[in-house]
Amino acid sequence: MKPTVKTLTKSLTKMSLVTLSATVLWSCSAEAPSRTAEYAVQGLYSAVLSDDGRSSVVASIQHGGSYWDNPRGERLYNWNHQQGEYTPLISVDIDPSGSFALTGGARTLVLWNTSNGQSAGFWNTPGDVRSLKLTQNGDLALVGLDDQTARFFDVKNGGIKQTLRTGAVVRAVDVSPDSRLGLTGDDNYKVILWDMQTGEKKHEWTLNNRIASVALSADGQYAFGAAQLGNAKIWSTVTGREVLDIDTGALESRNVTISQAVFSQDRRRLLMGTVNRRVSLLSISTGEVEKTWDLHLKDTTRPTGARVLALAFGTGGKYFAIGSNGYLNELQ
Repeated sequence: MKPTVKTLTKSLTKMSLVTLSATVLWSCSAEAPSRTAEYAVQGLYSAVLSDDGRSSVVASIQHGGSYWDNPRGERLYNWNHQQGEYTPLISVDIDPSGSFALTGGARTLVLWNTSNGQSAGFWNTPGDVRSLKLTQNGDLALVGLDDQTARFFDVKNGGIKQTLRTGAVVRAVDVSPDSRLGLTGDDNYKVILWDMQTGEKKHEWTLNNRIASVALSADGQYAFGAAQLGNAKIWSTVTGREVLDIDTGALESRNVTISQAVFSQDRRRLLMGTVNRRVSLLSISTGEVEKTWDLHLKDTTRPTGARVLALAFGTGGKYFAIGSNGYLNELQ
């Protein structure tokens, strides 16, 4: 029996909702990765996968940033913000085309060309970087900061296109590939959808704790937000109405934090990862969790856990995830 989460179906009675939740607790079982590769010995600060899962950027605790060819398991470039030093990279991203990557240090941004590994721009930020996301071809970047703003940087030419004032630390951001919509998650429990052309709010939603992760579908039709140890929802960006209420307690028998989420290109499924190494594939139309995996642990006799840092949909029924313990996981 497939595990399920609560959907917004008015005809469900309270008793049936309890039954659905109970089904999750009793039927949920996770599979192991089909293949793993170690990218860092001491673990990672942050990581990102390209949209097709074929490349990745990881920010090692020990050796700074690096760019990888995932099918070959080969490190192509080492990336740091100062020569001779290993930069603690708070957040990293690869643009939807895969042509550029962005790395964020405490108060610095560096744009990189993935074809030759060379720097394409270096910028300072007015606050400490908490999260970042690139638009198509790496033209612009939405950067969440601890100064209670998200800034829309022109990372190729310099300058700030928009300053989005949230009133709280912005820990999670996403932006549509065409740069029209931005999404922020902050410490005021708010998920806010922005018109990036005008800098105006389009919709605002409230969850029950600080926001841990947000995501936009590639076509900008759906927005996702998850609270730390709290609830998670999907909304329509057109109407602002709730599409799905995800019971995070049903995912692992207790409330968990969804640390990463990514929509499939057809926005029919959502791939979610938690701070407790669990990855779940959710059908948005039915609200069913179709499959679950647990990330690889380096030492099963002394497990230290692994936060899911990055996710991607591959081809041929494959999915990819990177854990904070430094391992790339191929899932089937």
